Amino acid sequence: MRSIGNKGFTLLELLVVITLLAILSLGALSAYEGLTDTAQTTAKANNSTTIDRAIRAYAVIEQNYPNHWDHLVTNTGASLTIAADITYEHLANVNIVAPLFRSNFDEMFENVGMDTFKVRQIVGFTPDVVPNLQHNFGSAGADVSATAISSLSDFAIVPDATSGGTACSVAGVPVNNKLNGVLVSADDANHLNAINDSLDTENCELIVAFGFGHDAAHSTAQSKAAIATAPTHVTKDVNPAKNYARFLGLFKVGEDQNGDDNIDETELYKKPRLISMVCAEGHPLDEEIGEAFEKDQ
Repeated sequence: MRSIGNKGFTLLELLVVITLLAILSLGALSAYEGLTDTAQTTAKANNSTTIDRAIRAYAVIEQNYPNHWDHLVTNTGASLTIAADITYEHLANVNIVAPLFRSNFDEMFENVGMDTFKVRQIVGFTPDVVPNLQHNFGSAGADVSATAISSLSDFAIVPDATSGGTACSVAGVPVNNKLNGVLVSADDANHLNAINDSLDTENCELIVAFGFGHDAAHSTAQSKAAIATAPTHVTKDVNPAKNYARFLGLFKVGEDQNGDDNIDETELYKKPRLISMVCAEGHPLDEEIGEAFEKDQ
């Protein structure tokens, strides 16, 4: 045993101290990581709420929605590599060419000021442009274009199915596969129901999805309800340095009314209805708030 007058430390004592410091450091790091996850989840829920309210307030005052939303597939319906895998778990592509259906469909969006969309011409990255600017006019050069809705043939939708798992059809064409290649199933109907209770698992509905980016926010600049900016989604599954991380607007545009699991031109609305703004992971607002609350406990 060391005497009181000896101020040195034995090798064993030093090892014990180093071990204790390492344990404390790991504990502090774990706590910090937990706080980071909670902060990100809370921020995501706050952003969803804020942008949803802002767009609805703008729509009430202007009787229109903002213009220049992001098209979430190319103009040929191809998936964009800038989107995280989890984003495309909840989206599908639909090709709409039937003349009468398209006429009603286009007029519906034009009636609310959504007549021009930002469309990526290529599926890959434009060099030296961050993911959230890949759709912006001026940021991505010739790789993005302002395209009239009437010139588009493909649209990103949130796929739907019957409770038995049969994929719903649009203009007579079944939407069988999601953008990640997985078959549409009853789980997708449940996902829609989780986003909004009015989306019935027993009925087929057509929900079109667009991304809300800076240019869409800037299109509101002259309004009394101008939207300053578009928030960014940040989680472990969506990295803004690598992935498209903007929030998505989900618009209900029609529903099956005769029980044939198909939405035809007579079943389209006169105007699209904003069902919800969701994060790039496709989570509904209540789920985000619940997740934030759970992590805060």
